[in-house]
Amino acid sequence: MGGVRVLARRLLSFSAIPAFSALIPFLVLPFLARAAGVDAWVAIGVGQSVGGFLALVVALGLNVQGPTLVALAPADERPALFARGTRARILFLLPALVVGAVAAWLLAPEGSGLDAALMAIAITLGGLTSSWYLIGLGTPIPLVGFELLPRAIATGLGGVAVVLGGSALVWAYPTLLIVAIVGGVLGYARRVVPLRQLLTGWGESIRFARAQLAAAGTEAVSGAYTALAVSIVTLGASTAQAGLYISADKLWRMGQTVIGAQGNALQGWVVEDDRAHFGHRARRALLLHGALGLAGFAAFAALGPWLTQVLFQVGIDRLTAVFFGIATFSLSMSTATGRHVLIAWGRPKLVFASVVIGAVVGVPTSLALAAAFGAVGGSAGLAAAETSVLIAQLAMIVVTRRKGARP
Repeated sequence: MGGVRVLARRLLSFSAIPAFSALIPFLVLPFLARAAGVDAWVAIGVGQSVGGFLALVVALGLNVQGPTLVALAPADERPALFARGTRARILFLLPALVVGAVAAWLLAPEGSGLDAALMAIAITLGGLTSSWYLIGLGTPIPLVGFELLPRAIATGLGGVAVVLGGSALVWAYPTLLIVAIVGGVLGYARRVVPLRQLLTGWGESIRFARAQLAAAGTEAVSGAYTALAVSIVTLGASTAQAGLYISADKLWRMGQTVIGAQGNALQGWVVEDDRAHFGHRARRALLLHGALGLAGFAAFAALGPWLTQVLFQVGIDRLTAVFFGIATFSLSMSTATGRHVLIAWGRPKLVFASVVIGAVVGVPTSLALAAAFGAVGGSAGLAAAETSVLIAQLAMIVVTRRKGARP
């Protein structure tokens, strides 16, 4: 019973906090959709899409592998690990900010380029989050004070600005978010190490970044068909159809955050005590992610059209909702098969191979189907990508077990 209580506490803490984080944008998005118009709605969606992809690049795969690294590291070595990981991500940050701002500006509807660029910068900065370190420590509470609360305040103030000024003040939302994210990241970093340690030891951090290439590649390639989905649909579809897709994408992001939170909560737990309970805990993780995925599918399929209409006044159709539900289920399951089985077995390259398959399937499919069928086609491409990843990982698990190659 003690183990069940520990697991329950982990799930509640690590799921409730990111679930709240996922709800923060809903402080402003309904007002944005109503007060600022479809062009600003698409511009903010494009900025979030481009920035979300580049945040994965900046994160260097620590969202996938970081909690395991921290959980297995000796306690006295963890602050140095935090410093190495943060410095390594800073190396990637500046070029990512420039690329993101330019790309979002070019993809945004005419006249909304600045809004898109600022949002891309804000979301890219999120790649510096300390969540990977706190998850590995098993102490999620500092996320509230240093990340969630500042972002909630910034988002709320941004919503007020949009209500008062309409499309002319949309830029205030991402600008306030930039200030909140930078302040929160620096505030927590000071608690772990002196800030001057983040400006030295670059050679060590470069070596750390090289060691993270497989995990970083996994995140970046995955982002090609998840985080960049809005940008891909915007390229292939009309502004109106892109607006429909973005409405569904906002709900998808919320579900994705909750799935990732559960995956994070279980990742360190699965390998604790030198993997002494790995088999039992991995099976439990698969069951929990299966239940979460089914709940996400049902919620999307049943409530997606109604929720998007109520929240954003841009309601999706039933088929689009079903495709997003399929993608939600597949993502939940592949989080377990990837993080809790293949990564725990020390097989990050297999996870990378699976997301390459997803990108090969998803990117051209989304682009082609969005051009032909709009939001429905884009959602079908996303579902195809996520399902391909899951099928590939299941096959890899079966083959690895048969070969007896797992640790």
